Amino acid sequence: MLSTRPPAIGDDPASLDAIWAALRPESPTAAPVIRAVMIASVDGTTTVDGRSGGLGTPTDRLVYDAMRARADLVLVGSGTAVAEDYGPAEVSPVWADRRTGPAPIILVLTRSLPDELIDLCADTDDRMQIAAAHETDPRLVGVARARGVTVHVLDPGPTGAAVRALASRLHAAEVDFEGGPRLLGELLAEGAVDDLVLSVAPEAIVGGDDSTLTPGHEHGYTRVPMRVVSAFSCPLGGLYTRWVVGEASR
Repeated sequence: MLSTRPPAIGDDPASLDAIWAALRPESPTAAPVIRAVMIASVDGTTTVDGRSGGLGTPTDRLVYDAMRARADLVLVGSGTAVAEDYGPAEVSPVWADRRTGPAPIILVLTRSLPDELIDLCADTDDRMQIAAAHETDPRLVGVARARGVTVHVLDPGPTGAAVRALASRLHAAEVDFEGGPRLLGELLAEGAVDDLVLSVAPEAIVGGDDSTLTPGHEHGYTRVPMRVVSAFSCPLGGLYTRWVVGEASR
């Protein structure tokens, strides 16, 4: 039986070049490229004790940091931002020589604008901003702005289209979406994700959190075709893949 072993990548200069190249968009486009970065265990669990960080490996960190170093904007859902205690983005020293300009802005997507999110984004010198759904209570938008938080109100209609329109207005060419899973499912179903960078942690979580990569929703299921364009492993295990979304494998 034939088998294929993906190349093992470490943190040497040649490996860093390979990771950077693996994340490069296949073809230039005038529209923002929205690239989701997610991690799951072999059984599909996405969090341990409520946090995705418990699944990571050093190579996963390299990939995650490379995504941020490439991005003009980092998108994340409010639940993930609060649970993971997000702060302003930093560019890892490993990738700093490949980036010009400051670190990307963190843009947190929300429908409810909870106090915890306003507290998280306040006093960050505009390095963390909020994208509020069109139907968000205007009073809460006012409260956040009074705290010095920049709040962008999304256009009405599907979330994915509204996010892409906002990213375009903010002149973002590459957008890094970091979760959470429910929002990822919504964006995938709407055709609003161009690439999925998926790390598969080298373990199965038995009896862990009830978390999956794309939880179900009330509208049933949507089949989203994808085509793998790169895959590699690391000496500590794990599988790191990049998929083009919306294209069936050939």
